[in-house]
Amino acid sequence: MTIRFMDPNGVDNVRERINSDPEFHIAARYMSRDILIEAEAKQCIFKVRDGVITEIVVNPSPMEPWDFFIKAPEKSWALFLQPLPPPFFHSLFGAAVREDFQFGGDVEAMFAHYWAIQRMLAIMRLLQNE
Repeated sequence: MTIRFMDPNGVDNVRERINSDPEFHIAARYMSRDILIEAEAKQCIFKVRDGVITEIVVNPSPMEPWDFFIKAPEKSWALFLQPLPPPFFHSLFGAAVREDFQFGGDVEAMFAHYWAIQRMLAIMRLLQNE
């Protein structure tokens, strides 16, 4: 499965779509964090500053800083990104508690911005299924 938000050729579109979403804009307005998202060997870092995704770094170097991570196998991302995800794949919390998603780093900051992250992933779900 190709995860569209990790495709180096499509990151500008992903960034623009998320940044143009009014709900994300409200939810993330105080968020300035770097989020590492991993699907097995594939990684990307979403750099958010004051509620705006300023950059998406695909295949970052090991020295690239991040605040917290969201990791899952590719098969789990495929389920999470379905238009109508199966039970426990509809939200990050459900996927982590009942399935094989993992969080790490500054998890307190992640949950402080949970609504923004959940909205960001909902937009990625829409992009995945276009």
